[in-house]
Amino acid sequence: MLFELAYPALCAAAILRRFTRQPRPVAPLFPFRAVQSRMRRRELALLTAAHPRLGAVLALRRFEQATPERPSATVAARFNNGLAERRLGPEQGRRVLLVHGWNAGSAMMLPLARALADQGLRVIVPDLPGEGANPRRVLGFAAKARRLAAYYRNEGIEVILGHSAGALIAALAIEAGLRPARMVTICAPFSMATLLRAYLLRIGAPDALHQATLDLYPKREKRAAADIGPSRYARFGSDLLIVHARRIWQVRLAEADAIATVNPAAKRITLDNCNHHSILNDQRLFCGVTGFLERSACGGKAPC
Repeated sequence: MLFELAYPALCAAAILRRFTRQPRPVAPLFPFRAVQSRMRRRELALLTAAHPRLGAVLALRRFEQATPERPSATVAARFNNGLAERRLGPEQGRRVLLVHGWNAGSAMMLPLARALADQGLRVIVPDLPGEGANPRRVLGFAAKARRLAAYYRNEGIEVILGHSAGALIAALAIEAGLRPARMVTICAPFSMATLLRAYLLRIGAPDALHQATLDLYPKREKRAAADIGPSRYARFGSDLLIVHARRIWQVRLAEADAIATVNPAAKRITLDNCNHHSILNDQRLFCGVTGFLERSACGGKAPC
């Protein structure tokens, strides 16, 4: 709001600096990311001071409608239900669905997808609506999950794997009717509540906004944010694999510890010397996930 109102003046000032050759060049022209961030924080502070619920409405809207930059790569196909996808590996292979995280896209999942496809698995990697190469309108987590469930319910998905917030979307898709036999979480938050708290901390939201957002969520979604994630993780028992990087700031290792607390039977892999994104290119991840998926066929030993 404030940023959108100020944007024409900011652009005019940037053009003026270019033509007058004043210092402080703008490259690329018109990014203003720092200005936008400061103005958005000010908006949240003002709305929260007026009434915390007003700030919560805006915070949730921004959280769910965040959109990453569009990649230049195209996808193999687009479907009427609002998903775009890539498919790798043999058609007759067991089906694995990879779900990318919040404000991301399927491209970051491709190294893992290729590694699994090389093991004979049929890997499906969708771009969720409004993210990655998908041109559709951005949807909330629950709406994205319903799209996944609607399209892949009869696909015979055996394993669902979610990176970061993608694990929560995967959990919601299972509640919406998807029926995988196994689940893998990679750097996943424990619940929607812990993810929202991390987001609010990241954007510098005022303290009053934290509880207001958690109070607003169940009124809108008909369930508490703290209930999304844990119960679904718990039901997989030993058919859940928890993978996490030891030292990352986006989703702390304590989130993986909490998942293991509600599901003590789950398998765990904790990796050093990688971060929230580089873990998706890590050979140890490929080996661990492949070993988990193939353990029944190789006596519980990882094939690599």
